[in-house]
Amino acid sequence: METKKEFVELSEEELKLLSEEEFFAYLDRKAAYLKQFTVPLGEYHTKQFLSQTVGEELTTKQLKRAKEIGKVGDWERAENIRNAVKKLDLKPVDLGVKVKKRGGGWVD
Repeated sequence: METKKEFVELSEEELKLLSEEEFFAYLDRKAAYLKQFTVPLGEYHTKQFLSQTVGEELTTKQLKRAKEIGKVGDWERAENIRNAVKKLDLKPVDLGVKVKKRGGGWVD
């Protein structure tokens, strides 16, 4: 099982004592830590957020672009699920049920 990376949050006083280089390194570590909790947006949510942001001024071009971005997010999510299922190494289960096909035949 994948473990979450740990991140130590600094207080405001500790942040003020950091040099500029140390501060940016801290921000990079924090961004990497927070990135592990992100999930790509799917098509539905991408279009929903766009319509809430733009409102009535929404153009067809913007909507098509939101769909493209959302499809990439849907694909990434599906790929993550596929990879997780592969790690589980699930075997098919025989439930002893017969299913009727459209042509009239039966399948075990």
